Amino acid sequence: MRKRKIWQLQKCDREYAAAIAEELGVSPVVVSVLLNRGVRDKEEIREFLFGSEQPFHEPLLMKDMQKAAERILEAVKSGEQITVYGDYDVDGISASSLLYLYLQGIGAKVNTYIPKRKNEGYGLNHEALAALAAAGTTLLVTVDCGISGVDEVAEAPAGLEIIITDHHTPPEVLPAAYAIVNPHQRDCRYPFKYLSGVGVAFKLCQALHQMQHLTEPLWSGLPELVALGTVADIVPLRGENRALVKLGLATMENTGIVGLRKLIEHSGCPQQNISAENIGFILAPRLNAVGRLEHAQSAVELLVTGDEAKADEVAEQLNAENALRQEISRRIFIEAEALLAQQERIETAIVLAKEGWHAGVIGIVASRLVDKYHLPTILISIDGDAAKGSCRSIPALDLYSALNECSELLLQFGGHHQAAGLTLRAARVESFRKRFLGVVKGRLEPADYQPRLKIECLLDRNEEVSLKLVKELALLEPLGCDNPPPLFAFKDAVLHYPKTFGRDNNHLRFYTDYGRYSYHSIMWNGAADMVCLYNNAVVDLAFMPKINVWKEKESVNLQVVDYDQALQVYDYRNCNTSKEAVLRNILQTSKKTVIYVNNTSAVPEAAKLPDVQVLAYGEPAEQEAENIIFYDFPQQEVFDADALPVPRGAGKRLLLLYTRSEADKYCVELDKLYPGRSQLVHAYKELACTLRQQAVIDRADLLESAANISEDALKVFEELEFIRDEHGKISFGNLQKNDLQNSPTFRGLQEKGRKAFAGCQRNMNISPEEIIGLWQGKRFDK
Repeated sequence: MRKRKIWQLQKCDREYAAAIAEELGVSPVVVSVLLNRGVRDKEEIREFLFGSEQPFHEPLLMKDMQKAAERILEAVKSGEQITVYGDYDVDGISASSLLYLYLQGIGAKVNTYIPKRKNEGYGLNHEALAALAAAGTTLLVTVDCGISGVDEVAEAPAGLEIIITDHHTPPEVLPAAYAIVNPHQRDCRYPFKYLSGVGVAFKLCQALHQMQHLTEPLWSGLPELVALGTVADIVPLRGENRALVKLGLATMENTGIVGLRKLIEHSGCPQQNISAENIGFILAPRLNAVGRLEHAQSAVELLVTGDEAKADEVAEQLNAENALRQEISRRIFIEAEALLAQQERIETAIVLAKEGWHAGVIGIVASRLVDKYHLPTILISIDGDAAKGSCRSIPALDLYSALNECSELLLQFGGHHQAAGLTLRAARVESFRKRFLGVVKGRLEPADYQPRLKIECLLDRNEEVSLKLVKELALLEPLGCDNPPPLFAFKDAVLHYPKTFGRDNNHLRFYTDYGRYSYHSIMWNGAADMVCLYNNAVVDLAFMPKINVWKEKESVNLQVVDYDQALQVYDYRNCNTSKEAVLRNILQTSKKTVIYVNNTSAVPEAAKLPDVQVLAYGEPAEQEAENIIFYDFPQQEVFDADALPVPRGAGKRLLLLYTRSEADKYCVELDKLYPGRSQLVHAYKELACTLRQQAVIDRADLLESAANISEDALKVFEELEFIRDEHGKISFGNLQKNDLQNSPTFRGLQEKGRKAFAGCQRNMNISPEEIIGLWQGKRFDK
């Protein structure tokens, strides 16, 4: 069951937005989004939407930039061997390719080197530097790495000079390199601090070009490579980054980079109107996959080759590597979920470890678990005595700081607020797990574990989400870090015809009516919510509008991110699932839960937790309870405005876990409890047969031995004078026919039975819509 999200509805000055929008010729909704994001000045808004003539800052403002460029040009002129040394992620791959292509273009003797993730790890290493120097390299230029390589630079072979270009946070003590180009250095005057590694490499290329061509505009070649690394590295898409990515996306459609063109073709990426989302979900994973599983050098070879046949071959290889990475990720995710299922509670964080997990892939799986559970997550791959972990966090937890509190148990760790890596001895994994869970528990409050959604605008019922509006929203592109896709909301929208779809039926589609308009809506991976959506459900909806093209006709689709109701009814009554498993899954992550049963002495095993309250039907639920679970089939009226045990207030969930088979079983019991004509005929035949054999029967013995004869049946037979009872001894009475309706007991049983059966049917068949109406105080005919 998904976690309930906190919706943060943004406020803005609609009149101010409308005035600017009219002047710029765009929708007030577009301007409102920018106002919400702190872009308030009219000219700043104009530049954000339509760009500026000169979006780039002077490259020589960056500390050591001129020194680095002069040394590189000297090496080019004298024919020295230059090695571009990069990281194995997409930022490092694209930065290596960019600088290589630029240097090659100005006649440099240049090659590239990417360390292997598995054997060499991140950044500079002694063995690689020694091998490169032995092979003739005299100048090594790092891209997207090197800023923490203090020891490696200090111990580099004689005759090897190192220039570091990086964008990661510098340590207190810097490497003794020939030059360090990093905008995060304390005394660096460069005005934009959030460049990616490839962004810094691009500025180096601009500086090299400017020093050779003093009167020409700033160089802006190969921006498609900058767009690749900038989007993939999740740096803020504001300022210069935004300009670089926007230019790169436009260039990508007609790129002269053979390998990139082949990658676009082989991956199924759109070849026109390529977006940052296409980079993030299609192109970047394929470039990343080879670095995770094999060697990222082949990705660089793809991006720098001019050979069409080779590019075809490598692009297809990257596709295959990505498919393998997806399969490995899928298997690890399933195994991680199986380990989680063994835990009684999943509360503060997730720390899982297993022998044989692929260390290059566990970070992806950790991210998926964070998305699902909204908990800090660490997955650890054990290899003999060694263990390597990938860590991902939620916004409320500074992951690096939390790991620092566990540092005595670790061999090594590094990273930042939201992502990190670590190594430790396998024997210490359990001790680390306990320590980390304790650290997180001490740092976070209950509210920190609730995911939040920033809603840009609550749309009016009379406001259509039109094709024109969605196309104008495209002016906000490129979208990504610090400029996310805008989320909008409907209040009290009506859903129709929810249905699962997809190869594994794991997605959800439905139609949404809002005001006079209807929209086709899709919720990716939303099939689990089918149990609480129904035709005509009234919900608040959070979504991103998208353009869908079908048979050359454009329409607006809503990509649903979340929905909310004051009371959500999860209806498992007709689902072919184990209610015990469903209950266990709910209680793993949910507190403040009340479970209703018919007999509190028969408590489900999963419910035996200190903060879970088990009540008998009819007892009132606690006001702070968020989850109300009807576990057993109710043997009394519960769906009544006065009897429904669900507290008022938003954020409540009612889960119906009882099943139709339970209802059928109870109906059989009702047949015995309130016998009708056929049951009484059968009982009388059995009684008459016994009396013919014995003439007189002890009443107590009869009730004990006869399966179909009840005390009520005997009362009916006495009232109709079919039998007589003298001091507990039963014998034949008047054997003349008599109508069952002449028995007051029979009439009373029939009336009680009708009510009991009607209540049984109501408990099984009442719709979620009726339940919510009752809870809200609406009247429904029974």
